Amino acid sequence: MTTETAAAEVNPHYLDHVVQVSESRPVEATEDILSQNGIKLLAKGAQINAKVRERLLMHKLSKPLEDCIQVTAGVMPESFGPLGEDLLAQHPLLKALCAHDLYPGAPTTLATLKLSGPVQSLLTVYAEYQGDRLKHTVGVAMLALALARRLLPGETETHRMLALAGLLHDVGELYIDPQYLRPGTPLGPAEWRHVASHPLVGERVLRGMPGAGKEVAAAVLHHHERLDGFGYPRGVSGKAVPIAGQILAAAEWLMAFIESGTTALARASVSTKLIPGEFSRELTEAITTAATGLPQITPRMEPDAIEEALPRVVAIAAALQRFREARPWMEERMAAARPALRAVLDAGLQRLLRIQTAFSSTGLDAHRPDELAAVLSEQRDAELQAELLSVVGELEWRLRELERESLLRAGLLPEAEQTVMQELIGRLRGTG
Repeated sequence: MTTETAAAEVNPHYLDHVVQVSESRPVEATEDILSQNGIKLLAKGAQINAKVRERLLMHKLSKPLEDCIQVTAGVMPESFGPLGEDLLAQHPLLKALCAHDLYPGAPTTLATLKLSGPVQSLLTVYAEYQGDRLKHTVGVAMLALALARRLLPGETETHRMLALAGLLHDVGELYIDPQYLRPGTPLGPAEWRHVASHPLVGERVLRGMPGAGKEVAAAVLHHHERLDGFGYPRGVSGKAVPIAGQILAAAEWLMAFIESGTTALARASVSTKLIPGEFSRELTEAITTAATGLPQITPRMEPDAIEEALPRVVAIAAALQRFREARPWMEERMAAARPALRAVLDAGLQRLLRIQTAFSSTGLDAHRPDELAAVLSEQRDAELQAELLSVVGELEWRLRELERESLLRAGLLPEAEQTVMQELIGRLRGTG
């Protein structure tokens, strides 16, 4: 059973998470649960646990299961306040972004959100399935709220909607085989396609859910999209990414940097400088303005960090040299390709050109590999070293992202056209 099935068909992975929650707190039916043809499967008040799992999986339901259950003693909005305050105290960048003179504090606003029974239960199941996920969602919700206040002043209903979307942005992960979500698990194109579907799944679950609805669902759908078209799951660009989706995407992106450590501001700055155009100018200016005056924290550098970066820099340079060699081949294939394949190839070409430009802007491509060791060893300034390592890490990530996204898009093409993309990836890796 895949994540593409109808809403009334019970997803086994979601149900397994519900059953796991039922081991620590009661989960019960809030109404009679009926099959699609009207057979009563469970009466109102019945417990949802391992004993009824198979019965629920055997039938399509007349209503989504998510709308028909309640988790007792679930996540309460009041808990978002203290959790949010702890996050603000822990992360100076988060505190600076969420500060606003005209509105109550972000934790206070989150604590006053109204959660319907289905939304509260879904959020409780999500919070339980990975220990610290509620902390992450509260952080994203506060950032979405803060950015909305800066970009959409006075639109308080939209602010609260985006805060709710921030809390719910990753609930689609509940419907994906957990083996694909374990940290460190290597994912091929087929496996990554499941992970990349979670915004689509979240949108389907939320759009008809009482207390969520179409606006929340639309923001969740777009929270991994980018204005330049190199996001997922649909790869839409420009005006096709609504402002609410842009705000939620930026909030999730920022929270990932904040959670990664004390150099969040520096890493976010490096990312936007190297690959501009993923977020609107208004969004990046709002982030920059809010962060003005924050001290730049230079991390402690290991003695051999720069020397150890040398092979990584050489590997990036080699990949981009292979791209330059493969470019005539790419352009020949684009000229002869059908529109769908041409679009995938062109997206890859444009992203590679931007990565190439970003690498050139560092000046590292001006030196032969045998000269790089001397050049890098001269960089003894800790701040410059930290920036250099951030650039190297970002470029490595962008090359991996390019491969993953290209193969994901190619997976939607006919088999013969998929082989073109596989050959391109082989050329860029140096294996084809």
